[in-house]
Amino acid sequence: MIIETIISSLDSQGKLNIAPFGIKKTSNYIYISPYRPSLTLNNLILNKCAAVNYIDDALVFVNCIVGKKRFIKKKCKKIECYFINDALSYDEVEVVKYSDDKSRPTFKCKILYSKNCKPFGGMNRSKAAIIEACILATRTKLLKKEKILKELKYLSISVKKTSGKRELIAWEKITEYINRSLKNKN
Repeated sequence: MIIETIISSLDSQGKLNIAPFGIKKTSNYIYISPYRPSLTLNNLILNKCAAVNYIDDALVFVNCIVGKKRFIKKKCKKIECYFINDALSYDEVEVVKYSDDKSRPTFKCKILYSKNCKPFGGMNRSKAAIIEACILATRTKLLKKEKILKELKYLSISVKKTSGKRELIAWEKITEYINRSLKNKN
């Protein structure tokens, strides 16, 4: 199963990078497979650690995609990194194995520390649809315009039926971003 998360990692200057990532998780390990090129890839190779943030606010994912990454951060306990204050929970991980690949290497990371910060408020179809739209937004160069627009139209049904204010803001931001990206596409 792939779990949608936000990964925070540090570069060589100590600058925090925050990026949405689908990860695989077992009881003791997390597998992160970034596409090349990627700041997260570079940071994991360099520092061999990251914080994996579990967040149920779709607007946080959208803001990562559209480049508005102004989040309150807090220092991790076991690694040199930060977790996002809005996280429901987070894992601090250390790279124990690196499997190189031309397009998508994999990091096997041991979970060193886990913390639950806030209660989970339940599932929501609108939030799930917005996360799917975020994934589409990262693939505008790979997928055909017609496919993306068809998927967005379908996803909009859940958004219209089940959104709160934050979800409506998130949906508007991500669809504007996608439409701009598609306009710039050859």
